[in-house]
Amino acid sequence: MKSINNTLCPALLCVVLALCAPVAALADVASPGVDAVKACLEGRGDAVTAPGRIFWARTEASCRSFAAPWRYREHAYELYYDDSRSLARIAYALALHARDIDLSLPVERFLGGLLGFHYSVDQVCDWLNDVIAGQSPDPALDEAVLAGLLLSDRVIAFHKGRFTPTGRVRHVLAASAGKKRSFDSVLLHERLHVFWDEDAAFRERMTREWEALPEERKAAEKKALVRYAADNEAQLLEEWAIKEAERTNMDLR
Repeated sequence: MKSINNTLCPALLCVVLALCAPVAALADVASPGVDAVKACLEGRGDAVTAPGRIFWARTEASCRSFAAPWRYREHAYELYYDDSRSLARIAYALALHARDIDLSLPVERFLGGLLGFHYSVDQVCDWLNDVIAGQSPDPALDEAVLAGLLLSDRVIAFHKGRFTPTGRVRHVLAASAGKKRSFDSVLLHERLHVFWDEDAAFRERMTREWEALPEERKAAEKKALVRYAADNEAQLLEEWAIKEAERTNMDLR
């Protein structure tokens, strides 16, 4: 059995703190007969309505978003933030590990610019297991909080020295508002990333459209996506497809 290396232990203190936070047991779907919006507003536990957490004042609008029955809601663990920098701080190491960004992007620019993210639960586990193996840097306290939340809400588990998905949900996404972009807009963007992973027809259609673009247009689209790692063609394609789906107001039901 592989043991946790000692360098991870300080960060895991933060995970323990997160595990101690009171939370309802994660439900696979909304409980039968539960008014999801009402339950959310009353603070009966986020997981009563859907997988995830809300880290801001609960309003009817935010609770309606959280409980919205879009096509893949039961497969997505959603995190809502009122402070985008808090959201960004939990995601930096994961973004590097997934090669969504590289070290040429200044940390402060990342913290000041990120409004949302989406990763599969498998990607989260791959990152944490590489940390244990010494192949990725130790997580900062905020990043360890993310691991703690996912452990606490049974999205991931730690068994025989490794992090593994529990199978309860397949995606983790987070959203916040920016000065020029609404929370709803960011949330739609991140939910579309789930669509990209889950919906083969959507993926295939957008891939055909991308490949059919003239080289000059494709170069311009890549330039517009400069904040992503330029050598990650798959990520550039996905981000372009999401942008096009947003432009055409794609229905998520």
